[in-house]
Amino acid sequence: VSKDELFETVWSGTHVTEDVLTRAVGELRKIFGDDAAQPRVIETIRKKGYRLIAPRPTLEGAPAPRVAPPGERKEMSRPPASEPAARRTNLRRFAPLAALLLLIAAGATAFFARGGRAPREPVRVVPLTSSPGNESDPAVSPDGSRVAFNWNGGSGKGEGIWLQLVDAEKPLKLTDGPSDYAPSWSPDGRRIAFSRVGSEHGACTISVVSALGGAVRTLAPCGVPEGQRLAWAPDGGSIVYPRRSADGVKHLFRLELESGAARELTAPPAATVGDYGPVFSPDGRTIAFLRGSSPGVDDVFTVPSSGGEARRVTTDHRDVRGADWSRDGRDLFFSSNRAGLYSLWRVSSTGGEPRFVAGGGSKMKYPSSARARSLIAYEDWIYEINLWSYPLGEGAASAPPLALTASNEEWNLDPRVSPDGRRVAYTSTRSGSYELWTSGADGTNPVRLTSFKGGFVGTPRWSPDGRTLLFVARPAGQADLYCVDAAGGPVRRITSEPGDELAPSWSADGSAMYFASRRSGAWEAWRLALATGALARATEGGGYAAAESADGRWLYYSRADATGLWRKPVATGTGIAERVSEGPDASDAPDWQLAPGGFYYRAHSGGGGERPDVLRFQPADGSPARDLPSPGGQDWYGFAVSPDGARVVYSRVDRHSSDIKMLENLD
Repeated sequence: VSKDELFETVWSGTHVTEDVLTRAVGELRKIFGDDAAQPRVIETIRKKGYRLIAPRPTLEGAPAPRVAPPGERKEMSRPPASEPAARRTNLRRFAPLAALLLLIAAGATAFFARGGRAPREPVRVVPLTSSPGNESDPAVSPDGSRVAFNWNGGSGKGEGIWLQLVDAEKPLKLTDGPSDYAPSWSPDGRRIAFSRVGSEHGACTISVVSALGGAVRTLAPCGVPEGQRLAWAPDGGSIVYPRRSADGVKHLFRLELESGAARELTAPPAATVGDYGPVFSPDGRTIAFLRGSSPGVDDVFTVPSSGGEARRVTTDHRDVRGADWSRDGRDLFFSSNRAGLYSLWRVSSTGGEPRFVAGGGSKMKYPSSARARSLIAYEDWIYEINLWSYPLGEGAASAPPLALTASNEEWNLDPRVSPDGRRVAYTSTRSGSYELWTSGADGTNPVRLTSFKGGFVGTPRWSPDGRTLLFVARPAGQADLYCVDAAGGPVRRITSEPGDELAPSWSADGSAMYFASRRSGAWEAWRLALATGALARATEGGGYAAAESADGRWLYYSRADATGLWRKPVATGTGIAERVSEGPDASDAPDWQLAPGGFYYRAHSGGGGERPDVLRFQPADGSPARDLPSPGGQDWYGFAVSPDGARVVYSRVDRHSSDIKMLENLD
């Protein structure tokens, strides 16, 4: 039978390639146990088609035809007129049979290529919420019919757990805050566990509520007061959650609901962020989770649900925002900025190269997968951060701020003004990844100085002469110090020892660098002499971000474990330090800056972690601090005051919104 006859008979009206025909014949040979090199059933006629050579049944009373060996077979043609009528009849009967078998094989080929599934429907993006405010923390019910999420109801007061049917528009409020996060479904879909962060002393509990609403029941204290994600075991008897150890590292624990006992499941390395974001596999045997080596540097791991040795799944050293299993338990979906923007990726649960799923527009975070249908819900974020400047002199309160950047859906942050006041260095994602940029003090002439194309880059610090920028980068996960000429040129790596070096600064004369490190077992500030490479600890008893006063007499520093600012004489080595300020907060290394006669820092009200628009100046002589005028909107970390004290450059969130969207038909 020629190829054209097969195409016309089997695929009439449909355009297919010869590759489809080849695969169909290959499947047919598998069914018959045939060999293309030494055929017994189907012979390939090169460039022509195929011949059925298996012994064929004959009409009653007719002799069985002889099957000639391959060497004696003629090229495909019509049977000679002299051949018996019975043979011609058999060929006419078996040509349609061969075509029919090829049709069956073609269907089987397409069927098995899809893994034995019906034809896959196209992937669809379906909006679930579009309400005012930010909807986050989506959790799809096991049957895929409902999604629980966190929302403040659009009022800006208190964040509770809400529930919405995937085919409905109006959500149902289940809890009333004050701050409820990270819902997790019971396996029967009747209850929802969540993290509740209280208003008193940062208290946190693991709580549960009916999926129909009603009274909230407290199960146990939270292990992490920020309201971390929980995982309800498929057998319904336990919940896995992260809990900090004495050294601040997060470990995964399993809470038995009947007894209230909790036991440790993972043991992350010391001096890391630790383990969080657990989620059970559909069969309940394995837990996937995120392990952070440092802030913003995570990878996906798995561990047996009974505990044991963790297995690494990804090796990206990137920021991962949530993971969940595919419904067949073979793969893991996760959100990552591994390609620049936060997108959804898919990887085998045993490891391998991740495969792109969706992304390229808004930021896609915290995927949640249904178990009974092909459905993934996720946070769909639009977040835009720009640099702004405003004057500090008289009339500053009424002067409008000046925009230095105008990126759409990108981040510009962590500014620093050059010693001569003419340029600003900062971190920006406008090129698709975190990179170091500079521009004029008015935002003109932006120039990109680095091209790491992955990992975090930040904390730029100008040398005293304004020629060099010192900064931190994580191209492979570990944070090291780098330098680059302010005018552009090759990037130079300064440190490469194991562990992170953070919060850099220059000595007053430019001969040394300070940085934070845990190389001694705890955070301390260290001093690196550039001429000799000599390294010495600059603080003892705790130190983090350090900077010398302009005259080189004093070393000011913040601590990672306490709020405030300390100072000590530079000449006395480690020595005894005095606390000189109540601020900044321990986590605010970018939020203070030395100046002639004192220092500036960001002041916080402590109201639920929100940042008020208060910039404060503390005189070095110990006189009372004073608040400076502000235009409002200083709602992101990092600021810079010009050397003459005339202007402030700061990061402002110009646009942010989060809705819940869904991807259907991914499997």
